[in-house]
Amino acid sequence: MDHRLRTPHGAAAYRRRGPIAETPNAQLKDLIGLRRFARRGLQAVQEESLLAALTLNLLTLFRTAPDSLPHKTRTVAG
Repeated sequence: MDHRLRTPHGAAAYRRRGPIAETPNAQLKDLIGLRRFARRGLQAVQEESLLAALTLNLLTLFRTAPDSLPHKTRTVAG
């Protein structure tokens, strides 16, 4: 990997990877507030991370397309 990053092609590929890989991590820290895991153990941390990522995806979906989500209309009897 060290040799690959020293080549111009490898450095350019790594530079393109930055925004793709780091954006979700930054959003989890800033939007969800996940700076430390509350549970211990690898499986527990993976589950907590999955829940945080799911929450982030749902929040993103709601913020970007609130009008396209199905809404139930209430009918008033009378």
